[in-house]
Amino acid sequence: MRTFWLSCMVFVLIASVTTAYDWQFTEIGGVDSEQGPYEGGTVEFLGTDGFIITAKGGDIWGGKIGCTLVHINGGAVGDFTIQYTIEEHTGDPPTTWTKCGAMVAQDIDPETPYVFLASMPSNDDTALNDKGCKLVTRAERAGGAGPGSNGFAPLQWPVTYKLVREGDLFTASLSFDGGANWQSIENPAEGKEDNTTLALTDPVVLGIAINGHNAGQTTGTAKVTNIKITGGGISGATAVEPVGKLSITWAAIKG
Repeated sequence: MRTFWLSCMVFVLIASVTTAYDWQFTEIGGVDSEQGPYEGGTVEFLGTDGFIITAKGGDIWGGKIGCTLVHINGGAVGDFTIQYTIEEHTGDPPTTWTKCGAMVAQDIDPETPYVFLASMPSNDDTALNDKGCKLVTRAERAGGAGPGSNGFAPLQWPVTYKLVREGDLFTASLSFDGGANWQSIENPAEGKEDNTTLALTDPVVLGIAINGHNAGQTTGTAKVTNIKITGGGISGATAVEPVGKLSITWAAIKG
């Protein structure tokens, strides 16, 4: 589902795609987004192995978020684990706060509460060396987000991430060898933990999000592969049937 949030108008495009999971593509935000305007994004599916996702402008922070989101059709229920690899993540022009990673949200809305595993870009020295990655939480609808400042650092590319939901508890870890060995993303010196709590009502939105940042000037691009989801009532290898007036097939998109 591709949704454009422009003032009070919503336009939807639903396409038929067959990948390892039943994905939907939504653009959240507009001219009033944090670090906006958010001017939309793209998703290029890489068979069953993931996708390349982009976003121009916007931010995943407080106020009204602006981001491109690829998420599971129907959402997730109960406990789950999502694991994925960010092969590369760049900003053009480079900026610290284009962010990409797993998002768990209450609903598809710029003001939704959410937990976001933010990974900073591979082509910005400050982001690579100082910001790394961290868990961002917005507990209240349209409220503030945090924590601020630095996170785990440094990153080495590619980076494999894991986010685990157990009730209201979300715990994140990363690996630099494809998941053979995991380590915490906590950074006690910066007051950053590897977990956060947020009470959400099932089903929740689960997917991968990216923002551009830089007052609408930067386009963030990330290649996300090896996505594995366990639990959450989610099964793989399902096809999305075309629905709605603007429905087209993945074959048509690819062609």
